[in-house]
Amino acid sequence: MAPHLLQRSLDELISKEAIHTVLQPIVDLSRNRALGYEALTRGASGHLLQRPDLMFQAAHQFDRIPDLEILCIRSAIRHFSRQQSDGLLFINICPQSLLNYGEEISELTERLTHNGLQPTDVVLEISERFPIENTGQFLTLIGHLKELGYGIAIDDLGSGYSGLKLWSEIRPDYVKIDRHFIDRIDQDTVKQAFVTSVVHLCEQLQCEVIAEGIETQGELNLIRSMGIHIGQGYLLGKPQSKAEFQTPEHGLSLTSPVHANGVEQPIGNLCQPLETIAASLPMREVDELFRENPLLMSLPVLEEERPVGLLHRRKLLELFAQPYGRALFERKTVGHFMQQNPLIVDCAMTLEAVSKVLTDDDDEDLRQHLIVTCEGRYQGVVNSKDLLKHITDSQIQKARYANPLTLLPGNVPIDEHVEQLLRQQSHFYLLYLDLNHFKPYNDQYGYRQGDAVLRWLGRLLQQHSSALNFVGHIGGDDFVLISQEADFYPLCEQLLQAFNQQCSEFHRNDDWSRGYLNAHDRSGQLSRIPLLGLAIGVVPSTLIENQDPQSLAQLAAQAKQQAKQKTGSAWHCLGQEMQPILPVAIKAAGH
Repeated sequence: MAPHLLQRSLDELISKEAIHTVLQPIVDLSRNRALGYEALTRGASGHLLQRPDLMFQAAHQFDRIPDLEILCIRSAIRHFSRQQSDGLLFINICPQSLLNYGEEISELTERLTHNGLQPTDVVLEISERFPIENTGQFLTLIGHLKELGYGIAIDDLGSGYSGLKLWSEIRPDYVKIDRHFIDRIDQDTVKQAFVTSVVHLCEQLQCEVIAEGIETQGELNLIRSMGIHIGQGYLLGKPQSKAEFQTPEHGLSLTSPVHANGVEQPIGNLCQPLETIAASLPMREVDELFRENPLLMSLPVLEEERPVGLLHRRKLLELFAQPYGRALFERKTVGHFMQQNPLIVDCAMTLEAVSKVLTDDDDEDLRQHLIVTCEGRYQGVVNSKDLLKHITDSQIQKARYANPLTLLPGNVPIDEHVEQLLRQQSHFYLLYLDLNHFKPYNDQYGYRQGDAVLRWLGRLLQQHSSALNFVGHIGGDDFVLISQEADFYPLCEQLLQAFNQQCSEFHRNDDWSRGYLNAHDRSGQLSRIPLLGLAIGVVPSTLIENQDPQSLAQLAAQAKQQAKQKTGSAWHCLGQEMQPILPVAIKAAGH
C-alpha cells in the first residue's frame, strides 16, 4: 500500500474517531468469575485499518501512537462505563504514550469520574514491547498513578525491552506473561521453566501473574498446577462488545481445590509432557528419535490418546546390538517390543499413593517412567527417581516443621497453606480448636496422659478430614483445621460428636460418672472442675480484610473465645449464632 494512502487512512481514523471497543474477560480461575476486562480496539467496519494490528503498525510508522492510544483510552472508558460491570477495566498504553499523557493525568481522572468510574477501577497495562527513554521520569509518573489508586500491570512479559530491573522498580500489581510462553506450554519444558521462574519472582515481589493466550484445556491445567490463578484467552472468552463472562463450554474445569504441599498433593502436579509414538511406528524411526534426543530414556505409546505401552531406549539398544539386529528389527513396529503393562496412574492420585504402588512392584522397568492420565487420556510422564526424590524432600521439610508430639504440620506449613489459599482467593473455613479445662486435667492426670489426649485429638481431626481439609497443630492444645468444603456445619457436628463419644476413655470412671474433677483452682482452693470439652471457633474466609493472614489469626481467636464461653463442647462461627452440643459427658455432669 502506498505510504501516502496509508497515512491518509490513519489520519481519517483518528480525526473521525472511527474506532470501537471490545472487551475480553480476564478470569479469576479460583472463583470462576471475571476479575476484569481488557479493552481492545477495532477500526470501523469496512475501514482500511479495521484490523488492530494494521492500525497500530500504521500509527507506529507515522509516529501517531500517542494520539491513537489516547483515542483508544477515551473510547474504552466511555464503552466500559455503559456496561455497569463490577470488574476492573484493563487499558493498554505504551510507556511513551503514558509519559505524553502524564501532564494530563488529572484530565484522565476527571474523564473516569465523569463516566462513573474511579482510578481504583482501572489497571494500566504497560507493554514491555516498547523502550522507555526516560526511566526516572517514568518511575515518578508510575508512583503518582499508584497514589491516585490506578493499578499497574506489565504486559507482554518476556517479549521486549524492560527487563527485570525496571520490573522490580515499578512493583506492578499484575504481570501478564506473553502468549508466546503459554502457547502449548503443556508440551514445552523450556516454556515451563521460564514461567515457573516468573511465578517465583512474582511471589517475592507480591504481584499477581496473568497468563495470556490460553486456548486449550492442557494449557489451562498446566498453568493452574504452576500456581497461576488468573488467565485470559479464547478458551476463557473471546473479545465481545458486552462485559460478560460465562464458562465457555460444558465440562471445562476452571477451579480446583488447593492441595496441601508434600506427599498429599496429586501426581498431576509433577507431570511433564513427553513426545509420544504410535504402536505402528517402525523401529528405525524410533531409533532416529532417540538419536536426536540423547536424554530421552523412554517413549509412551498411544492409541487414540490413550496409553497402551512404553518403549525404553534400553530395549532398542538390546535389539540393535544383536548380530544383524538392525537388519532384523528396524522394519518391525513398536507394538512388538513395547512394555505392554506400564504403570499408569490417574493425575488425581497423591504422591504417597503412587509411591506405594511403585515400590510394591517388582518390575524394574517401572523404575524409569510412569504414565499419568486424566480420565484415561494421556497427560504426560513422571520420572520415578524424581518422584521419590520429591517425596523424600517433602518428608524432610514436613518433619522439620512438624509438631513433635502429634507430627502434624506446625506454624510454618499452616501459615504457608493459608497464604496460598489467600493468594488464589479460594473460599475456605478456618476451624480453630482448643480443649476446655485442659490445664487442670493435665495437672490432675499428669503430662503423659495429657500428651495422649493431644495425640488422640490430632488423629480424630485427621480421621474426619477429606482431601479438601488441612489439619495442623499450632502448639499445646491449639489445633487448626482449614476446610474447602462447601459447608462447615456437618464437619463441626461430626467432630464434636466423635470427641464426646470417645472422651470417656481418657477419664477415670469415678470422675466421668461424677461429671467433674475434684481439683485445686488457681487460688489453691479445692473446686469442681468441668471435664474436658472441645471449643471450635470458625472463621469464613469472606470475613478476612484485605486478604491479610494477621487479621485471620485475630478473627480465629475471637471465634474460639466465643465458643469457649459456652459451657461444654460447642462451635461458634463468626457472624452466626453459637451452636452448643449436649454430649454424654455434659449430661452426666448435670448441665
